[in-house]
Amino acid sequence: MTLNKIPSGVKTLDTNINDGFPAGSVILLLEDVGAGAREFVYTSIVNNLDLKADPSYFEMINRKHEKQSHEGEINTTLVLPDEIYYISLSRSKEDILNENAYAFHEDFFNTLKEGVNFKELSDIYFRQSIIKNLWLSNKKKNLDFDSNSNKNILEEISDIFEEFAANNIVILDSLTELMLYEGDYLSKNDVIMFLKSLVRISKEWNGLIYLLLNTKILETNIQEIISDTVDGVLTFEWDKKSVKLQRNLCITKFRGLLPQLEQNNIEKFETKITSNDGFEVSNIRKII
Repeated sequence: MTLNKIPSGVKTLDTNINDGFPAGSVILLLEDVGAGAREFVYTSIVNNLDLKADPSYFEMINRKHEKQSHEGEINTTLVLPDEIYYISLSRSKEDILNENAYAFHEDFFNTLKEGVNFKELSDIYFRQSIIKNLWLSNKKKNLDFDSNSNKNILEEISDIFEEFAANNIVILDSLTELMLYEGDYLSKNDVIMFLKSLVRISKEWNGLIYLLLNTKILETNIQEIISDTVDGVLTFEWDKKSVKLQRNLCITKFRGLLPQLEQNNIEKFETKITSNDGFEVSNIRKII
């Protein structure tokens, strides 16, 4: 029996999690505002695309990974996503690309721009809100809310996952916006049931799904239910005890991965963001 793993794309993280995440995982990226979750996503995208562009180097990494298996362990092999899809509920493709153009090196930006398939749902997201009428009443054409679809936002997201998630990486930007999008036909309970079904069916797709969620916005019990539902929770936080601005990453939960972390006594990762390499692990805090 051989199981698949997909690299996170953050090299300094992968070396501490046995080279990647279990394929088929739905991963919650739980972030204090500005603590690095989006930069993690961008870096994951770019580095996975770079690995796809250099098959010989990836094959070398995979051979090394397979040799690390210990007696009695089930073998795992590394696989790369066929494609990468970015679902944006409210932001435009241009806005996301401009953010990366300001923040990162030209090669980083170009790889992201040319390698990601964007799916924009702002027309549907804003269609049944007051925002549509506000912008139209002011005769501003900055946003286009016209859509031929009569589906609600959850149905549209489901269709995208069903069509594109198999063997791919899919990012949902963001679960925060989806959870705050309540109407006559959509409640928080509906979204949670959607997540439960997504986690179940994702095991057949054999890819990775990232869900972005900001902390301290939802009620604590709702956030805990979501964390309990998904396969993995990566918590991006600001270190409140540090005398300098310090971002940390803690793998709060991950089915099939936590024993590796506990074996190495890893408590959390100190992280940094650079214009050349994006999101990186700069130091590892271990339990002594």
